[in-house]
Amino acid sequence: MPDFNNLFINNRNWADRIEREQPGFFKQLSEQQAPEYLWIGCSDSRVPADEIVGLMPGELFVHRNVANLVVHSDMNCLSVLQYAIDILKVKHILVVGHYGCGGVKAALLNQRVGFVDNWLRNVKDVYALHRQQIDCLETEDQRVNRLRYPQK
Repeated sequence: MPDFNNLFINNRNWADRIEREQPGFFKQLSEQQAPEYLWIGCSDSRVPADEIVGLMPGELFVHRNVANLVVHSDMNCLSVLQYAIDILKVKHILVVGHYGCGGVKAALLNQRVGFVDNWLRNVKDVYALHRQQIDCLETEDQRVNRLRYPQK
């Protein structure tokens, strides 16, 4: 069984360090959320959204899903969009992918990965629209990355 206690200890250490470096940070953060950006990105654990754009907690409203999709039938994503626009008044919406996306690769190679296959159907549809442009590329990595960014 995993030792969740370490996660709690790490969180406490992080919070203590932030409070030492910026006294009152958490009190101020709890009283206001006014991000200028909504980040819609992949669930990939290697992509820490706020860190890679140099923003602090509260400065980036984040929604994540496998392969960073925005789909007309995804009530969760649509709710995040509506809240970000109507309530938080974000000024910019970023749909951010990354190279080597496992979800995109699974869709491209038609790999069966379970329940998420239903979600990846959307990526497979994009592949079907751009198949000629994607299949002519030399390597699998090039094809995965082109499918992630078909407009290039």
